[in-house]
Amino acid sequence: MNGYHAYQIYQSLKLHFTSDYDAVKYNFKTAVRQDTFERRRDRYFFEKLSRRFDKEKLIHYFTSNLIQNPNVWIGDMSDEIYNAYIARYDKLTYMLSQDMNLMSDKVYSFDQLCTTSDDNTSNVFLESLRSGEIQLESVVLVDIMVNFLNRLKSDLSDPLGINKDLIDLLLKYKLIMLRSPLPHNKLKEKVLNSFTNK
Repeated sequence: MNGYHAYQIYQSLKLHFTSDYDAVKYNFKTAVRQDTFERRRDRYFFEKLSRRFDKEKLIHYFTSNLIQNPNVWIGDMSDEIYNAYIARYDKLTYMLSQDMNLMSDKVYSFDQLCTTSDDNTSNVFLESLRSGEIQLESVVLVDIMVNFLNRLKSDLSDPLGINKDLIDLLLKYKLIMLRSPLPHNKLKEKVLNSFTNK
């Protein structure tokens, strides 16, 4: 791993979260040339990160910062955001259980989480995510289980594109999350327990 490789991963993930490019499909590679990288004034950041992280950790480092702000500059990326991301990742099952219990305690059914309101203008799951009550990963994990986000995206009346942008971010993050093995059965069990043991 060197600075140029780190820059390629950064470029691929930046494109992943801001365009139709699929970084996972293209193995985190872009057509960026070595001489282009050498001319960058910020190449020091990439050199430094390439010495700190292997490829997999670097993917998570960039992802953690880009899901917070898809247009973040490399010099503004934060270890605090990365550490919080890793902490969430290390307790995915517990976090999903907590978030599902919270939604269940609000007397929402699981179906309500995955569908629009009666007037098709909102979704309780996305609203709870926006307000910071639940984590991004919980919404993505539920989508991995029941694949509701694409349907929700087409059903929601969203003239300003606010929900569409959020759903697009979640779907792009899903592609990154699916690269790692997930305890699918355990996650399903947590969701079922949250909505059936009330």
